[in-house]
Amino acid sequence: MSISFITMIILLAGGPDSIDVSIIPENWVFGYECLIDASASGSWKSNHPVIDSTLIDAAVSVIVESPEVDFLATGAMRSDSTSPAHLRRARGVVKWPGTPWIAAGIYMNDQQPFIAGLSNPVIEWDLVNIDSIQGFGVSSGGILGFRGDYFIQLTRGDTLTHFNVHSPWMGFAGVDYARAQIHTADSISDENFTVNVLSVRGDFRYFKPWIVVAGADGEEGRWAVSAEIRDFRPINTRWGTIEVVPEIHFAGDEIEFPGSAFTAGQRIIVLGAILESRRYLVSAGINGMLDLSSDSLSCVSATAGMISEEGVSWDIVCDYYADGDYRAYISSVTSDTYASAGVTVEIINDSTRVTGSASVAPRDDVCAEVSVSGDIDDSLQPACCLALSAALGPLRGLVGIEWDYDSSPLLRINLTGLLK
Repeated sequence: MSISFITMIILLAGGPDSIDVSIIPENWVFGYECLIDASASGSWKSNHPVIDSTLIDAAVSVIVESPEVDFLATGAMRSDSTSPAHLRRARGVVKWPGTPWIAAGIYMNDQQPFIAGLSNPVIEWDLVNIDSIQGFGVSSGGILGFRGDYFIQLTRGDTLTHFNVHSPWMGFAGVDYARAQIHTADSISDENFTVNVLSVRGDFRYFKPWIVVAGADGEEGRWAVSAEIRDFRPINTRWGTIEVVPEIHFAGDEIEFPGSAFTAGQRIIVLGAILESRRYLVSAGINGMLDLSSDSLSCVSATAGMISEEGVSWDIVCDYYADGDYRAYISSVTSDTYASAGVTVEIINDSTRVTGSASVAPRDDVCAEVSVSGDIDDSLQPACCLALSAALGPLRGLVGIEWDYDSSPLLRINLTGLLK
Protein backbone atom coordinates (compact mmCIF):
# COMPACT_ATOMS: atom_id res chain seq x y z
CA MET A 1 0.00 0.00 0.00
CA SER A 2 1.25 3.47 -0.84
CA ILE A 3 1.93 5.49 2.31
CA SER A 4 1.79 8.71 0.33
CA PHE A 5 -1.70 7.81 -0.92
CA ILE A 6 -3.01 7.32 2.63
CA THR A 7 -1.31 10.53 3.77
CA MET A 8 -2.99 12.42 0.94
CA ILE A 9 -6.37 10.97 1.97
CA ILE A 10 -5.94 12.08 5.57
CA LEU A 11 -4.81 15.57 4.62
CA LEU A 12 -7.66 15.97 2.17
CA ALA A 13 -10.32 14.79 4.63
CA GLY A 14 -8.85 16.69 7.51
CA GLY A 15 -8.75 19.99 5.67
CA PRO A 16 -11.30 22.78 5.91
CA ASP A 17 -14.86 21.49 5.77
CA SER A 18 -16.10 24.37 3.71
CA ILE A 19 -15.41 25.64 0.22
CA ASP A 20 -15.40 29.19 -1.02
CA VAL A 21 -19.07 29.88 -1.62
CA SER A 22 -18.21 31.80 -4.77
CA ILE A 23 -17.40 28.58 -6.65
CA ILE A 24 -20.51 26.69 -5.48
CA PRO A 25 -23.86 27.38 -7.17
CA GLU A 26 -26.71 28.52 -4.98
CA ASN A 27 -28.61 25.70 -3.20
CA TRP A 28 -25.77 23.26 -3.90
CA VAL A 29 -23.98 21.39 -1.11
CA PHE A 30 -20.46 20.02 -1.53
CA GLY A 31 -18.84 17.76 1.03
CA TYR A 32 -16.23 15.09 1.45
CA GLU A 33 -15.23 12.62 4.15
CA CYS A 34 -12.66 9.92 4.76
CA LEU A 35 -13.28 6.62 6.51
CA ILE A 36 -10.20 4.82 7.82
CA ASP A 37 -10.17 1.33 9.31
CA ALA A 38 -6.96 -0.39 10.40
CA SER A 39 -6.89 -3.63 12.34
CA ALA A 40 -4.58 -6.44 13.35
CA SER A 41 -5.28 -9.73 15.08
CA GLY A 42 -3.13 -12.54 16.35
CA SER A 43 -2.54 -15.02 19.16
CA TRP A 44 -0.06 -15.79 21.90
CA LYS A 45 2.23 -18.68 21.01
CA SER A 46 5.42 -19.94 22.65
CA ASN A 47 5.52 -17.07 25.14
CA HIS A 48 5.35 -14.35 22.48
CA PRO A 49 2.63 -12.67 20.41
CA VAL A 50 2.17 -13.68 16.76
CA ILE A 51 0.23 -11.47 14.35
CA ASP A 52 -1.99 -13.56 12.07
CA SER A 53 -3.62 -10.88 9.91
CA THR A 54 -3.63 -7.15 9.26
CA LEU A 55 -5.94 -4.92 7.29
CA ILE A 56 -5.86 -1.26 6.30
CA ASP A 57 -8.86 0.20 4.50
CA ALA A 58 -9.12 3.87 3.52
CA ALA A 59 -11.97 5.40 1.54
CA VAL A 60 -12.67 8.97 0.46
CA SER A 61 -16.20 10.03 -0.51
CA VAL A 62 -17.13 13.15 -2.44
CA ILE A 63 -20.75 14.26 -2.17
CA VAL A 64 -22.55 16.87 -4.28
CA GLU A 65 -26.23 17.58 -3.63
CA SER A 66 -28.76 20.06 -4.91
CA PRO A 67 -32.52 20.10 -5.48
CA GLU A 68 -31.83 18.62 -8.95
CA VAL A 69 -28.63 16.54 -8.50
CA ASP A 70 -27.39 13.85 -6.12
CA PHE A 71 -23.81 12.72 -6.81
CA LEU A 72 -21.60 10.41 -4.76
CA ALA A 73 -18.21 8.90 -5.56
CA THR A 74 -16.11 6.82 -3.17
CA GLY A 75 -12.52 5.90 -3.94
CA ALA A 76 -10.93 3.26 -1.75
CA MET A 77 -7.72 1.40 -1.08
CA ARG A 78 -7.29 -1.86 0.84
CA SER A 79 -4.11 -3.58 1.87
CA ASP A 80 -5.46 -6.99 0.77
CA SER A 81 -6.59 -5.79 -2.67
CA THR A 82 -4.67 -6.50 -5.87
CA SER A 83 -5.37 -3.04 -7.23
CA PRO A 84 -3.77 -0.07 -5.40
CA ALA A 85 -6.91 2.07 -5.65
CA HIS A 86 -10.37 1.61 -7.09
CA LEU A 87 -13.81 3.16 -7.30
CA ARG A 88 -15.78 1.41 -4.56
CA ARG A 89 -19.15 3.14 -4.81
CA ALA A 90 -20.79 5.74 -7.03
CA ARG A 91 -24.15 7.15 -7.95
CA GLY A 92 -25.46 9.95 -10.08
CA VAL A 93 -29.11 10.97 -9.77
CA VAL A 94 -30.90 13.72 -11.69
CA LYS A 95 -34.24 15.02 -10.45
CA TRP A 96 -36.91 16.78 -12.42
CA PRO A 97 -36.24 20.53 -12.10
CA GLY A 98 -38.57 22.26 -9.68
CA THR A 99 -40.13 19.09 -8.22
CA PRO A 100 -38.91 16.03 -6.28
CA TRP A 101 -41.48 13.76 -7.93
CA ILE A 102 -39.43 12.27 -10.77
CA ALA A 103 -35.78 11.19 -10.76
CA ALA A 104 -33.44 8.86 -12.64
CA GLY A 105 -29.99 7.66 -11.74
CA ILE A 106 -27.06 5.37 -12.43
CA TYR A 107 -25.72 3.30 -9.54
CA MET A 108 -22.54 1.36 -8.89
CA ASN A 109 -22.38 -0.76 -5.72
CA ASP A 110 -24.98 1.54 -4.21
CA GLN A 111 -28.45 -0.04 -4.31
CA GLN A 112 -29.36 -3.47 -2.92
CA PRO A 113 -32.82 -5.02 -2.69
CA PHE A 114 -34.31 -4.97 0.79
CA ILE A 115 -37.86 -5.92 1.75
CA ALA A 116 -38.96 -5.25 5.31
CA GLY A 117 -40.94 -7.77 7.33
CA LEU A 118 -42.25 -7.74 10.90
CA SER A 119 -39.52 -8.94 13.26
CA ASN A 120 -37.18 -10.14 10.49
CA PRO A 121 -36.73 -8.78 6.96
CA VAL A 122 -38.23 -10.86 4.15
CA ILE A 123 -35.13 -10.12 2.06
CA GLU A 124 -31.95 -8.89 3.70
CA TRP A 125 -29.42 -6.42 2.36
CA ASP A 126 -26.92 -9.18 1.52
CA LEU A 127 -29.06 -10.94 -1.08
CA VAL A 128 -26.30 -10.05 -3.56
CA ASN A 129 -22.75 -8.88 -3.05
CA ILE A 130 -22.76 -5.08 -2.96
CA ASP A 131 -19.36 -4.98 -4.66
CA SER A 132 -20.70 -6.69 -7.79
CA ILE A 133 -23.89 -4.77 -8.55
CA GLN A 134 -24.39 -1.90 -10.96
CA GLY A 135 -27.19 -0.51 -13.09
CA PHE A 136 -29.78 2.25 -13.25
CA GLY A 137 -33.14 3.14 -11.77
CA VAL A 138 -36.01 5.60 -11.79
CA SER A 139 -38.09 6.93 -8.93
CA SER A 140 -41.11 9.11 -8.35
CA GLY A 141 -43.03 10.45 -5.41
CA GLY A 142 -43.85 13.49 -3.36
CA ILE A 143 -47.66 13.46 -3.73
CA LEU A 144 -49.31 12.92 -0.33
CA GLY A 145 -46.48 10.65 0.76
CA PHE A 146 -46.40 8.42 -2.33
CA ARG A 147 -43.01 7.00 -3.33
CA GLY A 148 -41.96 4.47 -5.97
CA ASP A 149 -38.63 3.04 -7.20
CA TYR A 150 -37.64 0.68 -10.00
CA PHE A 151 -34.08 -0.62 -10.52
CA ILE A 152 -32.47 -2.79 -13.20
CA GLN A 153 -28.98 -3.97 -12.30
CA LEU A 154 -26.34 -6.52 -13.22
CA THR A 155 -24.66 -8.73 -10.65
CA ARG A 156 -21.99 -11.18 -11.82
CA GLY A 157 -23.78 -11.65 -15.15
CA ASP A 158 -27.26 -12.09 -13.66
CA THR A 159 -30.00 -9.48 -14.03
CA LEU A 160 -31.57 -8.12 -10.88
CA THR A 161 -34.75 -6.04 -10.84
CA HIS A 162 -36.46 -4.66 -7.77
CA PHE A 163 -39.58 -2.54 -7.59
CA ASN A 164 -40.95 -0.75 -4.52
CA VAL A 165 -44.12 1.26 -3.97
CA HIS A 166 -44.93 3.10 -0.74
CA SER A 167 -48.48 4.38 -0.63
CA PRO A 168 -49.62 7.55 1.12
CA TRP A 169 -51.29 7.24 4.50
CA MET A 170 -55.03 7.01 3.95
CA GLY A 171 -56.11 7.95 7.46
CA PHE A 172 -56.60 4.39 8.69
CA ALA A 173 -54.20 2.29 6.57
CA GLY A 174 -51.22 2.33 4.25
CA VAL A 175 -49.95 -0.21 1.71
CA ASP A 176 -46.43 -1.11 0.57
CA TYR A 177 -45.59 -3.40 -2.33
CA ALA A 178 -42.16 -4.77 -3.20
CA ARG A 179 -40.93 -7.15 -5.86
CA ALA A 180 -37.44 -8.57 -6.34
CA GLN A 181 -36.44 -10.81 -9.24
CA ILE A 182 -33.18 -12.37 -10.42
CA HIS A 183 -32.75 -13.82 -13.92
CA THR A 184 -29.70 -16.03 -14.27
CA ALA A 185 -27.23 -15.48 -17.08
CA ASP A 186 -27.67 -19.08 -18.25
CA SER A 187 -30.44 -18.85 -20.83
CA ILE A 188 -30.66 -22.66 -21.12
CA SER A 189 -31.76 -23.26 -17.54
CA ASP A 190 -33.83 -20.05 -17.43
CA GLU A 191 -33.81 -20.20 -13.63
CA ASN A 192 -35.05 -17.15 -11.79
CA PHE A 193 -35.89 -16.09 -8.28
CA THR A 194 -38.98 -13.98 -7.63
CA VAL A 195 -40.45 -12.54 -4.45
CA ASN A 196 -43.59 -10.42 -4.18
CA VAL A 197 -44.41 -8.84 -0.83
CA LEU A 198 -47.50 -6.86 0.14
CA SER A 199 -47.49 -5.06 3.49
CA VAL A 200 -50.60 -3.48 5.00
CA ARG A 201 -50.31 -1.28 8.07
CA GLY A 202 -53.38 0.02 9.84
CA ASP A 203 -54.37 2.27 12.69
CA PHE A 204 -57.80 1.80 14.25
CA ARG A 205 -57.14 4.01 17.28
CA TYR A 206 -57.21 1.21 19.87
CA PHE A 207 -54.96 -1.20 17.97
CA LYS A 208 -52.69 -1.23 14.93
CA PRO A 209 -52.71 -4.34 12.71
CA TRP A 210 -49.78 -5.11 10.45
CA ILE A 211 -49.92 -7.82 7.77
CA VAL A 212 -47.18 -9.06 5.43
CA VAL A 213 -48.05 -11.42 2.56
CA ALA A 214 -45.25 -12.86 0.42
CA GLY A 215 -45.11 -15.26 -2.50
CA ALA A 216 -43.70 -16.16 -5.88
CA ASP A 217 -45.53 -15.74 -9.20
CA GLY A 218 -48.34 -18.29 -8.99
CA GLU A 219 -46.10 -21.09 -7.71
CA GLU A 220 -47.85 -23.46 -5.34
CA GLY A 221 -46.27 -23.84 -1.92
CA ARG A 222 -44.14 -20.68 -2.23
CA TRP A 223 -46.15 -18.33 -0.05
CA ALA A 224 -45.97 -16.85 3.42
CA VAL A 225 -48.07 -14.65 5.67
CA SER A 226 -47.13 -12.85 8.84
CA ALA A 227 -49.44 -10.69 10.95
CA GLU A 228 -49.20 -8.77 14.20
CA ILE A 229 -51.44 -6.48 16.28
CA ARG A 230 -49.67 -3.57 17.98
CA ASP A 231 -50.63 -0.91 20.54
CA PHE A 232 -53.47 -3.04 21.96
CA ARG A 233 -53.56 -2.15 25.67
CA PRO A 234 -56.66 -3.66 27.27
CA ILE A 235 -55.37 -3.74 30.89
CA ASN A 236 -54.41 -0.86 33.20
CA THR A 237 -52.80 -1.44 36.59
CA ARG A 238 -51.16 0.78 39.20
CA TRP A 239 -47.80 -0.34 37.78
CA GLY A 240 -48.71 0.70 34.26
CA THR A 241 -50.51 -0.54 31.16
CA ILE A 242 -50.22 -4.04 29.71
CA GLU A 243 -49.92 -4.32 25.95
CA VAL A 244 -51.02 -7.60 24.38
CA VAL A 245 -49.30 -8.55 21.11
CA PRO A 246 -50.70 -11.51 19.11
CA GLU A 247 -48.77 -12.76 16.06
CA ILE A 248 -48.98 -15.48 13.40
CA HIS A 249 -46.27 -16.66 11.00
CA PHE A 250 -47.28 -19.22 8.35
CA ALA A 251 -45.39 -20.34 5.25
CA GLY A 252 -45.82 -22.86 2.43
CA ASP A 253 -43.83 -26.06 2.13
CA GLU A 254 -41.85 -24.90 -0.94
CA ILE A 255 -40.81 -21.44 0.21
CA GLU A 256 -37.19 -20.49 -0.54
CA PHE A 257 -36.89 -16.82 0.39
CA PRO A 258 -33.29 -15.73 1.13
CA GLY A 259 -33.84 -14.39 4.63
CA SER A 260 -34.74 -15.36 8.17
CA ALA A 261 -38.37 -14.16 8.12
CA PHE A 262 -39.86 -17.46 6.94
CA THR A 263 -38.88 -21.12 6.86
CA ALA A 264 -40.56 -23.80 4.78
CA GLY A 265 -43.69 -25.25 6.34
CA GLN A 266 -43.71 -23.09 9.45
CA ARG A 267 -46.95 -22.71 11.41
CA ILE A 268 -46.28 -20.45 14.39
CA ILE A 269 -48.67 -18.62 16.72
CA VAL A 270 -47.26 -16.13 19.23
CA LEU A 271 -48.95 -14.30 22.09
CA GLY A 272 -47.04 -11.75 24.14
CA ALA A 273 -47.80 -9.34 26.97
CA ILE A 274 -45.63 -6.34 27.91
CA LEU A 275 -45.86 -4.14 30.98
CA GLU A 276 -45.30 -0.47 30.14
CA SER A 277 -44.72 1.49 33.33
CA ARG A 278 -44.80 5.28 33.40
CA ARG A 279 -44.22 5.77 37.14
CA TYR A 280 -41.52 3.20 37.92
CA LEU A 281 -38.23 2.17 36.32
CA VAL A 282 -39.44 -1.38 35.81
CA SER A 283 -40.43 -3.49 32.81
CA ALA A 284 -41.71 -7.03 32.37
CA GLY A 285 -43.02 -9.26 29.64
CA ILE A 286 -44.12 -12.78 28.87
CA ASN A 287 -44.19 -14.42 25.48
CA GLY A 288 -45.62 -17.77 24.38
CA MET A 289 -44.87 -19.42 21.05
CA LEU A 290 -46.78 -22.43 19.70
CA ASP A 291 -45.31 -24.36 16.77
CA LEU A 292 -48.19 -26.20 15.08
CA SER A 293 -45.95 -28.12 12.66
CA SER A 294 -43.59 -29.46 15.34
CA ASP A 295 -42.56 -28.83 18.93
CA SER A 296 -39.08 -27.56 18.01
CA LEU A 297 -39.98 -23.88 18.49
CA SER A 298 -42.79 -24.09 21.07
CA CYS A 299 -41.65 -22.22 24.15
CA VAL A 300 -42.50 -19.77 26.90
CA SER A 301 -40.26 -16.78 27.59
CA ALA A 302 -40.42 -14.27 30.45
CA THR A 303 -38.36 -11.11 30.97
CA ALA A 304 -38.13 -8.53 33.73
CA GLY A 305 -35.96 -5.50 34.42
CA MET A 306 -35.66 -2.91 37.16
CA ILE A 307 -33.45 -0.03 38.30
CA SER A 308 -33.42 0.62 42.04
CA GLU A 309 -33.13 3.99 43.73
CA GLU A 310 -29.48 3.17 44.51
CA GLY A 311 -28.71 2.83 40.78
CA VAL A 312 -28.54 -0.98 40.70
CA SER A 313 -30.08 -2.51 37.58
CA TRP A 314 -31.53 -6.03 37.41
CA ASP A 315 -32.36 -8.06 34.32
CA ILE A 316 -33.95 -11.51 34.24
CA VAL A 317 -34.71 -13.70 31.21
CA CYS A 318 -36.19 -17.21 31.38
CA ASP A 319 -36.90 -19.50 28.40
CA TYR A 320 -38.45 -22.96 28.51
CA TYR A 321 -38.94 -25.09 25.38
CA ALA A 322 -41.40 -27.88 24.79
CA ASP A 323 -38.59 -30.38 24.14
CA GLY A 324 -37.32 -29.87 27.70
CA ASP A 325 -34.50 -27.38 27.06
CA TYR A 326 -34.40 -24.30 29.26
CA ARG A 327 -32.34 -21.17 29.78
CA ALA A 328 -32.20 -18.59 32.55
CA TYR A 329 -30.23 -15.34 32.60
CA ILE A 330 -29.87 -13.09 35.65
CA SER A 331 -27.76 -9.93 35.63
CA SER A 332 -27.10 -7.22 38.20
CA VAL A 333 -25.02 -4.10 37.53
CA THR A 334 -24.19 -1.15 39.75
CA SER A 335 -22.68 1.99 38.28
CA ASP A 336 -21.83 5.60 38.88
CA THR A 337 -20.51 8.36 36.66
CA TYR A 338 -17.07 6.82 36.03
CA ALA A 339 -17.24 3.09 36.81
CA SER A 340 -19.52 0.08 36.86
CA ALA A 341 -19.40 -3.51 38.09
CA GLY A 342 -21.74 -6.42 37.68
CA VAL A 343 -22.30 -10.14 37.87
CA THR A 344 -24.23 -12.40 35.50
CA VAL A 345 -25.48 -15.94 36.03
CA GLU A 346 -26.51 -17.91 32.93
CA ILE A 347 -28.08 -21.36 33.12
CA ILE A 348 -28.42 -23.45 29.96
CA ASN A 349 -29.89 -26.86 30.73
CA ASP A 350 -27.36 -28.52 33.06
CA SER A 351 -24.64 -25.89 32.65
CA THR A 352 -24.31 -22.85 34.91
CA ARG A 353 -21.84 -20.07 34.14
CA VAL A 354 -21.01 -17.01 36.24
CA THR A 355 -19.46 -13.88 34.74
CA GLY A 356 -18.08 -10.91 36.60
CA SER A 357 -17.42 -7.65 34.77
CA ALA A 358 -16.14 -4.18 35.54
CA SER A 359 -15.43 -1.02 33.62
CA VAL A 360 -13.87 2.33 34.40
CA ALA A 361 -13.84 5.57 32.42
CA PRO A 362 -11.51 8.07 34.08
CA ARG A 363 -12.18 10.48 31.17
CA ASP A 364 -14.92 10.85 28.63
CA ASP A 365 -12.61 9.60 25.88
CA VAL A 366 -10.95 6.66 27.71
CA CYS A 367 -12.51 3.40 28.88
CA ALA A 368 -11.26 0.05 30.21
CA GLU A 369 -13.39 -3.09 30.49
CA VAL A 370 -12.64 -6.53 31.94
CA SER A 371 -14.74 -9.66 32.33
CA VAL A 372 -13.98 -13.06 33.87
CA SER A 373 -16.26 -16.08 33.66
CA GLY A 374 -16.27 -19.68 34.78
CA ASP A 375 -18.48 -22.75 34.78
CA ILE A 376 -19.48 -23.71 38.33
CA ASP A 377 -20.50 -27.24 37.42
CA ASP A 378 -18.08 -30.11 36.69
CA SER A 379 -15.19 -28.07 35.31
CA LEU A 380 -14.28 -24.43 35.69
CA GLN A 381 -13.58 -23.74 31.99
CA PRO A 382 -12.49 -20.15 32.66
CA ALA A 383 -12.53 -17.33 30.11
CA CYS A 384 -11.60 -13.68 30.35
CA CYS A 385 -11.55 -10.55 28.22
CA LEU A 386 -9.77 -7.20 28.56
CA ALA A 387 -10.43 -4.19 26.33
CA LEU A 388 -8.92 -0.70 26.39
CA SER A 389 -10.41 1.99 24.16
CA ALA A 390 -9.68 5.66 23.61
CA ALA A 391 -10.80 8.47 21.37
CA LEU A 392 -8.73 11.28 19.93
CA GLY A 393 -10.94 13.65 18.01
CA PRO A 394 -12.50 11.70 15.13
CA LEU A 395 -10.26 8.64 15.70
CA ARG A 396 -11.15 5.63 17.88
CA GLY A 397 -8.64 3.04 19.05
CA LEU A 398 -9.14 -0.35 20.71
CA VAL A 399 -6.73 -2.91 22.17
CA GLY A 400 -8.23 -6.18 23.32
CA ILE A 401 -7.17 -9.57 24.70
CA GLU A 402 -9.48 -12.58 24.82
CA TRP A 403 -8.64 -15.93 26.38
CA ASP A 404 -10.59 -19.16 26.59
CA TYR A 405 -9.53 -22.21 28.59
CA ASP A 406 -9.05 -24.46 25.52
CA SER A 407 -7.30 -22.00 23.19
CA SER A 408 -4.43 -19.54 23.06
CA PRO A 409 -5.03 -15.89 23.99
CA LEU A 410 -6.28 -13.79 21.08
CA LEU A 411 -5.00 -10.27 20.48
CA ARG A 412 -6.92 -7.54 18.69
CA ILE A 413 -5.96 -3.99 17.71
CA ASN A 414 -8.27 -1.65 15.84
CA LEU A 415 -8.13 1.98 14.75
CA THR A 416 -11.07 3.63 13.01
CA GLY A 417 -11.98 7.18 12.18
CA LEU A 418 -14.33 9.31 10.13
CA LEU A 419 -12.65 12.51 9.01
CA LYS A 420 -14.83 15.25 7.55
